[in-house]
Amino acid sequence: MTSNAVLESREVADAKSEYLAARLSNELQQDLTARDKSLWEGRALPEQQYVKSRNAAAQSEMRFAIARQKLMALGVNDSEIASLPQAPDGTMRSQNIRAPISGRIAERKVEAGAAVGRDSLETELFVIVDLSQVWVELSVSSTDLPMVREGQPVAITLRGIPEAGEAKIVFVSPLLDRETRAARVVASLPNPDGRWRPGSFVTAAIAVDRRDVPVTVPVSAVQTVDGRKAVFVRTPQGFEKREVVLGTRDGAIVEIISGLAASETIAATNTFSLKAELAKPSDDD
Repeated sequence: MTSNAVLESREVADAKSEYLAARLSNELQQDLTARDKSLWEGRALPEQQYVKSRNAAAQSEMRFAIARQKLMALGVNDSEIASLPQAPDGTMRSQNIRAPISGRIAERKVEAGAAVGRDSLETELFVIVDLSQVWVELSVSSTDLPMVREGQPVAITLRGIPEAGEAKIVFVSPLLDRETRAARVVASLPNPDGRWRPGSFVTAAIAVDRRDVPVTVPVSAVQTVDGRKAVFVRTPQGFEKREVVLGTRDGAIVEIISGLAASETIAATNTFSLKAELAKPSDDD
């Protein structure tokens, strides 16, 4: 649904009237100058009078252009200006309010019928936000700052949103906060579906180094059994313990160097229960 905001403005009414008067005056003067030129070319008018008429035409054209520019400065667009000669008198005081950006109205500062714009009255009518792209503000300690630079990818996570967002650092402040000794870092995060809301507290992981590995698993999938690291692999008979050798850990995932193939399915949660099942004595014991 599309809605319009309209102001009643004496200044706009005066500017519209000034424009219409300048338009009419210019049309008349241009016609007179064209006639005088024809007479001068036919030797029926002195050259001095034609020059005077031509100067008057230039001045009227300039006043007309200035009146038009004044309307545009007040927010009246080309189509509205073109329709002014046919516009009803009752619309002369009306001014359509247009947002400078596309987005959603987040707040309305005034009510219908309220006076605005002068004598210490409200001048801000609406707050409009474009959430297709949001900024994530990070605080990076001075010790980690040498590893951070513009263009680095950042993984953004928020409780309640299962998938992480992929942001990119667009600004690294050259200044440190006097109290925290940390720098302000800004990352740009695409937000086409609006799920990331400004004001939320998020967790950010900046990728300072990237390395491809063949197999990774969630840290929650790894258990220690008899002093060795193991995961539980799905088989036709259920889950079986598989000893593995771990590599580098990165947040909630860990590299598997050996013991597990990329095509195998493992238990990622409730692995403590599977470990407890191993500790139970079997019927043969």
